[in-house]
Amino acid sequence: MAPIRSVSLAFIAARNSTLRDSCMLIFFSSIEKLLCYIIKDLIISSSEQVRYHLHPRKKIGFSQHMLLVTAAIIETNGLILAARRKPGCQLAGYWEFPGGKVEADETNEGCLARELSEEFGVQCKIGDFFGDSIYDYGTKRVRLLAYRVQHLSGTFQCRDHDRLCWLPAHELLSLQWAPADMPFVVKLQEEHQVTATLAYYQDNAREYIQETIDLEFTGQIRQRFLALLAPDSLVLDLGCGSGRDSRFFLEAGHRIVAVDPVDAIAESATEYLGQPVRVQKAEELEETNTYDGIWACASLLHIPRSRIEATFTVICKALKPGGIWYMSFKRGETEYQDYKQRFFNNYTIPLMEQVLRQYPQLSIIDIYESPSLLRGKVQPWLNILLKKSTQAPQITG
Repeated sequence: MAPIRSVSLAFIAARNSTLRDSCMLIFFSSIEKLLCYIIKDLIISSSEQVRYHLHPRKKIGFSQHMLLVTAAIIETNGLILAARRKPGCQLAGYWEFPGGKVEADETNEGCLARELSEEFGVQCKIGDFFGDSIYDYGTKRVRLLAYRVQHLSGTFQCRDHDRLCWLPAHELLSLQWAPADMPFVVKLQEEHQVTATLAYYQDNAREYIQETIDLEFTGQIRQRFLALLAPDSLVLDLGCGSGRDSRFFLEAGHRIVAVDPVDAIAESATEYLGQPVRVQKAEELEETNTYDGIWACASLLHIPRSRIEATFTVICKALKPGGIWYMSFKRGETEYQDYKQRFFNNYTIPLMEQVLRQYPQLSIIDIYESPSLLRGKVQPWLNILLKKSTQAPQITG
């Protein structure tokens, strides 16, 4: 308030129009500065919220110093490069992805190319953005930006590190990682799990189709699903597999869009249904308010729990207001990878209800467990039947 008090005194002292005009200029100049301070504070507060959401465990203030650092995800022949910090360095003995601090006059990509040349003696092509991580080390705060990188030429050398290691994604956790790098390790492992799962189905498509095409465990729920649809509804069979359920809905008089993430399965289902089947993952859906019904029978259970909410969001967006959505999972509380290298994300009723609470536009018609006979064993399954509110906002982005 000091600038305003001084301006008030100036007004009292004003004796003529010239002085008053000068004081008015000073007054409005001071108000302008005051508004700038207010706006700056608002921007800082907003930035703090953004940074908090980027890394909810550590709230980083905009005004506090934070280092911008890049990291390279370099994968060759299925192996990923890790580098161990040498003795005498901060975090000595910890493993990290190669990279370094961004200088004031360079881009993130330019920094990463320079660091790889200076510290490892290699030339690389900087590819797509992989992700970011914010971490407070106490003595410094770091925002780590990771990019996929292709090695072009040169032999990797240890200049600022004492050891290099090439590992498959599923073995990365055998190393002691710098905390800021850990989110990237987790993401790489999840990618590996999904890739291994899809590879299994690609390699065993014929056996999988033969095993599931005549299964009748969806019979009762299909009838319930149909009873909630208007005639001639447009139904998305999300992860259609053999095409068994798509054919059922077609024969009931509905229009079907069938998709599956596995090329070989989609090709077989195309022939079985007599219509094209898109090769697409559930999280890649882009439609808005398009489908009267979405059928996701045992197809979302291979999506990691860290990505399930984002997947539910795009599915809900694709469903019309008033639309019906069915999905099923194996009953359980954990994620795991089976002996066939397939990844599974299991749910119980309370766990699923907890996830669904984040979607107020969805109401639960029914959620229940049921047994199913598969490969000579009775397996418990979780079934979820949902309806999107007719008052749901028209989602456009």
